[in-house]
Amino acid sequence: MVSVKSGGPAERKPGCRRKRMGQPMDTAAEKDKREYRRKKSLRWSMVRRLVFGWFLPLFIMICVVIFLMTGNVLKQVEQTIQSSVEKTVEIMQIQLKDCETASKNASYMAVISKYYRQYFGEADRTEFRDSVEEFLRQQYAYDDNCRTAELVVLNEPGSCYYALNESNGGSYQDIRFFQAKAREKILEVAETLDTGTTLVGIDGKIYMVRNLVTSKFVPYAVLALELDQDSLMKSYTGIWGYADAALYWNGELLVPGIKEHEEHPEHRYSYIMDVLGKRDAVYEYKGGGYSHAYRRIKIYGGTMVLLVSLDNSVTYAEMAVMQYFFLILFLFMIPLVVQMMRFFHNKVTVPLGDLMAAADMVKDGNLGVQVVNEEDNEEFYHMKESFNHMSRQLKSQFDKIYLEEVALRDAKIMALQSQINPHFLNNTLEIINWEARLNGNYKVSGMIEALSTMLGETMNRREAQFHSVAEEMAYADAYLYIISQRFGAKFRCEEKIDERLLNVQVPRLIIQPIVENAVEHGMDITEQGRLEVRLFTREDRYLCIEVEDNGHLTEEDRKRIDRILSQDIELAKEKRVSLGIRNVDQRLKMIYGADCGLFIESNEEDHTVSTILLKTEVPSEQ
Repeated sequence: MVSVKSGGPAERKPGCRRKRMGQPMDTAAEKDKREYRRKKSLRWSMVRRLVFGWFLPLFIMICVVIFLMTGNVLKQVEQTIQSSVEKTVEIMQIQLKDCETASKNASYMAVISKYYRQYFGEADRTEFRDSVEEFLRQQYAYDDNCRTAELVVLNEPGSCYYALNESNGGSYQDIRFFQAKAREKILEVAETLDTGTTLVGIDGKIYMVRNLVTSKFVPYAVLALELDQDSLMKSYTGIWGYADAALYWNGELLVPGIKEHEEHPEHRYSYIMDVLGKRDAVYEYKGGGYSHAYRRIKIYGGTMVLLVSLDNSVTYAEMAVMQYFFLILFLFMIPLVVQMMRFFHNKVTVPLGDLMAAADMVKDGNLGVQVVNEEDNEEFYHMKESFNHMSRQLKSQFDKIYLEEVALRDAKIMALQSQINPHFLNNTLEIINWEARLNGNYKVSGMIEALSTMLGETMNRREAQFHSVAEEMAYADAYLYIISQRFGAKFRCEEKIDERLLNVQVPRLIIQPIVENAVEHGMDITEQGRLEVRLFTREDRYLCIEVEDNGHLTEEDRKRIDRILSQDIELAKEKRVSLGIRNVDQRLKMIYGADCGLFIESNEEDHTVSTILLKTEVPSEQ
């Protein structure tokens, strides 16, 4: 810089300057020094800008935020707690709704009413008791919201059929309590209940009560589910500052929770109702140890009141923690930011700039460019070395790309040429078929047409899961034609098809595997194989497809069929035909439900009958 400026110290002598001026003059060196000092002061300029442009506004903003948060903390805590209480009340209502749904199963599933009609009036009630209690165990012994389930038959004095949920602590003491204290009150409530559901509280226990009625809506039994209090109240432990909770039902304390409630629960309930007034939710802040949240719920024709006790030391201590957190964060931020800025500039920004410049050169086509590596940290030293290595490798690999692309293109062409298109096979069969017809070999032509039909159905060009009965029978008929040509007079097949059902939609490929199983494993083709296919609808509107062969179903055959149709089977050890009938059964059960599927048994003539049972309507989810 000095060399490009005029009037530098090399052009004039100091003595001459003193003679020409009576006071010191500004020299170029001094100007350069002043400029240098100004440039050195840019560091402090940056500090001033950081202090007054960032840290000071940040500090003021934190103070304002703390002030505003301190002023609004009570309102925020109240909103948060009320929101938490509402969420937990929703969870409890969902749990009660689940219990109500579970209680309705006893009516809607009609299992108990079935056993009641079947066994009531007999001298021996053992089978009735076993059946009913088994149903209760299946429905309620593993319900997370239930502790016990009791059933009382109205015209059977002293009856009590029950199930225990031992995982929730259900025991025979609960049954003895029900018989001694709860039974009469629950029956009294059930007299006015009709077909609805209600809750009954007895000595701290909560029962969900429901009548079981006949088809004429005449009650014949009462179902009482003892609800698990721990399960109902579990969600409340997640409320911010939760200390304890109490639950009232129509003024009766069901879940004591807080000790002060056990001393004067009726006074406490009266006080809660005064606080609530016409409101359903109230948060009551009290200075000192605890505040309270109250919630009234109208449900099952009664009033449920929830009291949640909140620890102020938890809810309001977080505000001070938050203030200290902001202060400490601000104090630690100052030196941290300064150090991080210096560190990132020297150790990150500069090395990355070198790498970016080299990367741009590579991007512009200068392959093989190398970066000077003088880094003193392991990471960037490794990165630059790796970049240099990759740059060299890139240059050497780039020269090979063209040849590799050519080789890959040739390989793809060869792969495409080696593929066999199923449509080509079908077209080839058509050509062979016409050749056979032209030569008058109609037997071969017929077999080729049948094979072509089977191949076309197997390819499933439309990719459909369902097709008509007519299409399904066409596929089965093609197979039967091939079999008839194979065995000749030793094989005879009849079809009895209700033509009104030909347009009914059924799953693809369900009849042919059953027919093939009958041919391969059922009939004795060495003598005379007979097969009959019947298709009709039953009175219950189920579609029934029967395949009857003249083979005898032995005990060993029965065991094999049961094993194939069961879940426990090693698929690798089974034959294709066996897996085919299993596949049909599994698909029908998945599509239509457990009541549908494949059933194989003997008829009165000791012939084997394979029955495919499915519904006439395609399920909507399909």
